[in-house]
Amino acid sequence: MEAIREMDQAGARLILLLSTCVPELIGLDMESICLEMQPEVKSMLIHLPLGNFKCGGYEPGYWKTLLAMGKTIEKSANKGMIVNVLGRSALEEHVPIPRLIAYLKHQGVPLRFLAPDSSLDDFISSGDARLNLVLSPFMDSLAQWMAKEHDIPFVSLHDVYNVLEIESTYSQIGQYLDLEMTHEFAEQKKEGKRVQKAAAAQLKALQYISANLGTVQPLPLSAYLSDLGMSPIMIHMAEFYPSDTRWKEMLTGQDINPIICLMLNEQADMQIIEELRPDLVMGDWGGRSRNNPPSVPVLDLYGHIGYERTIDLLNRMTRALRIGREERANGTV
Repeated sequence: MEAIREMDQAGARLILLLSTCVPELIGLDMESICLEMQPEVKSMLIHLPLGNFKCGGYEPGYWKTLLAMGKTIEKSANKGMIVNVLGRSALEEHVPIPRLIAYLKHQGVPLRFLAPDSSLDDFISSGDARLNLVLSPFMDSLAQWMAKEHDIPFVSLHDVYNVLEIESTYSQIGQYLDLEMTHEFAEQKKEGKRVQKAAAAQLKALQYISANLGTVQPLPLSAYLSDLGMSPIMIHMAEFYPSDTRWKEMLTGQDINPIICLMLNEQADMQIIEELRPDLVMGDWGGRSRNNPPSVPVLDLYGHIGYERTIDLLNRMTRALRIGREERANGTV
């Protein structure tokens, strides 16, 4: 409580109290502390219980904290032309800017980027946006909350892989922003259809294991791969996001019900994966350097969206499959 008073006196406008393992295990009542102290400090106090023993990884720390930031957003009766880009920093350089975002900037659409390194003012003022574009599963819950509390529609882009669904999603964005986007992405759509058709012919009836995908949400990807005729044997999931419910229902509705696991030991996991004998392994695992079964790198696809991501992903999959078959045919495996 004294630390909260010191931060308040130093001018903190918002204090997030993140309870990790020790406070959660000993039962420290942080919520009551916030309720008791809020009347005596100017800082906004927000408590988040994040004991790591309650989850499989760090993901809840991200999406629950970003959702909590929604409490700072001020109501705005007037919606302007600004589009909130949820899940990308304005200063981000390690992930190339998606072509869709570059196009919107070129068209003069004012963009506000909301990510963990955005300013508090960006979050506070984000209630005046016309549309939210969601580039990360970490931002799904915040987008849904803003739609309910601030009447801001959102379009999710991080979980759309099928070329026809990408076309429909872009068309939806165009309608919200009064932009004609068909011509701008016609060549990408044409290439995406060609690559997807060719890949489907090679990948149909193959079995795969979805290993460590990093921050790429596994169930939407599995739903797309099922569209191509592939079947998952096992899926590693560090976190079940609230938005995963609809993807689970979609998969089980198609009688797709693979093993769901948490991979934590590369050597033990590698033995299990090899015994299951998949045709492909999506993502990172202990046998990433081998070609039997071949591996498809996925970790770096976080932050990528649209036609370019689907084309890149499918090319990686067919390339890995081809190399694996060539090596087996040459007797090197």
